[in-house]
Amino acid sequence: MSVDVGKAPPLTDRGRRTREKLLQAARAVFEERGYAGTRMADIARAAGVSHGTTYTWFADKEAVLRAIVDDLLAEVYAALALADDVPDPEQRMLEANRRYLAAYRSHGRMLEVLEEAAMADPRYRDALSGIRRDHVGRVSRDIARLQKAGVAATDVDPHLSAAALCAMVEGFGRHWYGRGEGEGSDDDLAVTTLTTLWARGLGIRDNSARSSGAPSTSRRTTSTQGTR
Repeated sequence: MSVDVGKAPPLTDRGRRTREKLLQAARAVFEERGYAGTRMADIARAAGVSHGTTYTWFADKEAVLRAIVDDLLAEVYAALALADDVPDPEQRMLEANRRYLAAYRSHGRMLEVLEEAAMADPRYRDALSGIRRDHVGRVSRDIARLQKAGVAATDVDPHLSAAALCAMVEGFGRHWYGRGEGEGSDDDLAVTTLTTLWARGLGIRDNSARSSGAPSTSRRTTSTQGTR
């Protein structure tokens, strides 16, 4: 979601430092008060600058949020990129889930602020939809490849399965991290559990065990212990 924030970018080191300080302060205020409850004066106070300095770099709080969102989405997209160099399908899922939950732990509250803003502004709604659409698309293609290779069950639709599994992880991340239900929890256990549900739901362990002639429980034990 790269959009014009309404002001020219700073040309000096001092200007860049001031702008970055404003963005860091704004993020903290947005996360504490939400989008509707945040004012430019709150951002200026949190950054320790004058009210006028805030308007030197940003036209309004919407422009501030857009600047934050650009950086945030770049990080989230990078985190959701699947590990193409991981050949084992279950380890691949585990790594994808680990990256997703790590991104949600870092940005969960800000993503909630973005969802709040999306209720009124279609640009934010499109940005969130783009994340979900791209993520589901990548997972769907991965499932289709696994089905073609005989590793995943073929009696489920790849796109619908991807949408359901991604929604499960997204919802888990929102409640477990974004809303604090998992405070102090074991992150490795969360990642392993979600990956187990993915693998079982797609029949990956059963198909892998049949193709190798080994019982599925041995695969489960090896994979789980490898993530501890």
